[in-house]
Amino acid sequence: MDSTLHDLRELLIKAIPTIVFFIFLTQYLKRTFFRPMANILEERRRATEGVRDLAQRAFEAAEKKGAEFEAALQAARAEIHKEQEALRNQWRAEQADAVEQARREAEEQIEQAKRDIAAEAERVQADLDTQVDALSKQIVQSLVGRRAA
Repeated sequence: MDSTLHDLRELLIKAIPTIVFFIFLTQYLKRTFFRPMANILEERRRATEGVRDLAQRAFEAAEKKGAEFEAALQAARAEIHKEQEALRNQWRAEQADAVEQARREAEEQIEQAKRDIAAEAERVQADLDTQVDALSKQIVQSLVGRRAA
């Protein structure tokens, strides 16, 4: 066992330069390669997150603008619909006024026609009365003339 420990000790003594070299190499690589690489990766991560945040904010702003545009579009549609409805109501009122005016004119024409017919009937009645009187006188004279003869 002594020889094994002795061999092990000798092996450790021979390995000391390798261990020191390994520690030195690890520290050297850590300082010259891994730290700068970690810094670069960290900067890249921050830049990527910054761009992602910027893209997210731009996306949210675009959604907000889209929502505002949609709201404005809906308001414009509602306004157009309101104006169209007002115009339709105005046309209906104008049409109702025109129909009422035409009805009044037609009633006036009917009343005028009734008055004209009544006046014509009175005139014809007066003519008939005159003719009846004349005819009755002729009939009476003709009957009186036959009796006298």
